[in-house]
Amino acid sequence: MKPIDRIMKKEVPGYSYIAKGVGRAVSAAREPKTPRQKKPVQLTEIGKSGKAVLRKGVTVTQAARKLNRYEETGLTPQGVFDLIERAHNLEQRVKTLEDWL
Repeated sequence: MKPIDRIMKKEVPGYSYIAKGVGRAVSAAREPKTPRQKKPVQLTEIGKSGKAVLRKGVTVTQAARKLNRYEETGLTPQGVFDLIERAHNLEQRVKTLEDWL
C-alpha cells in the first residue's frame, strides 16, 4: 500500500471503495486487448529428403496422441480435409449473409 493511500484511508471515509472505482475506470478507459490468433500446430515438416519428419521440439508422444485423436473420428485423411473445406465454405456463406443484412 502506498503511503498516500494510508493517509487518505485514515482521513477520507470509504476511501478504499473510491480507490477501487478509480482503478476500474482507468482500466476501462484503456483500449481493449485484441485476442491473439493461435497458430495451427503442425507437428511435421518436409525434410531435406522430401519426406515428412517431426519438427524440432516435437516428441513422438505428442505426435502419437494427435494421430490417435484423428483415428478416433473414423475419418480418412481425405475426409478430414473435406470437413475443413466444408467448414471454410460455410464460413464464407455466413459472412456473405451477414453482409447482406
